[in-house]
Amino acid sequence: MLEEPPSIVHDVSVAAAVGRRTLPQRLCAAFARSLGAQRAALSFLPRMEHWRLLHATDEPALRGEATQFTLGDGPSVSAALRMRPVHVRDMRRATCLAGSPLSDGLTDVRQVLALPMYVQHTPVGVICLYYTGRTEVTDAHVAEGRRAAGLALDALLRWRAVHGSDECDCPVWTTDTRAARWERIHQAAGYLAAREDCSVAEALSMLQVAGARDGLSLLDVSDALLQPRDALAHDVPVPGAGRPVPAATGAGAYAALP
Repeated sequence: MLEEPPSIVHDVSVAAAVGRRTLPQRLCAAFARSLGAQRAALSFLPRMEHWRLLHATDEPALRGEATQFTLGDGPSVSAALRMRPVHVRDMRRATCLAGSPLSDGLTDVRQVLALPMYVQHTPVGVICLYYTGRTEVTDAHVAEGRRAAGLALDALLRWRAVHGSDECDCPVWTTDTRAARWERIHQAAGYLAAREDCSVAEALSMLQVAGARDGLSLLDVSDALLQPRDALAHDVPVPGAGRPVPAATGAGAYAALP
């Protein structure tokens, strides 16, 4: 079990103070060490339709993050979209909303904690922690991790102005096919938002619900909406006036923590 109280806020503050050009790497290391994770990945969303992987501690963490953003589903994606921490305590029992093989990219991961970074009501990024061993992550750890994510975001926004340009030698994905798939999802969400006169976030939730209902990945639902071949494109659930977007439920749903 991790120590109480966790030292994550202090460790992230130190990483932010000395990070300079290596800030993404130092932040991933600080979160992983303080919260007892074996891997970490830091994804940045300067715009919701534009996904950048700033750093992954190793190749399996990179593949895990890529799998999530390729499918448009998983703890990292849910945490970013809902702007709440998502803690999956047993990955062996978890599936994506549409039953997609998320485990293919997370074969030895036992649990995942995704911590969002956001400004007001705008998602900006997410740090995802991957646990391959048995670690008891408590609500107190999640709460401290959420506080630390806020500190990390402040540091990243300052860092980006100096070191975060496209010419930076930090490992990023901006033109990878995985990122292109993520952009297609947001093209569909933008189209649906305009059609239904709602926000893009609400449209994304509608697409997730449609995927869960029909057993399709979010990418498949998005492609069907952009290039309709049947009635699926016109069968995306729409919230009633003044009512919140329905949350996906069932074995594949990832619960966001309050």
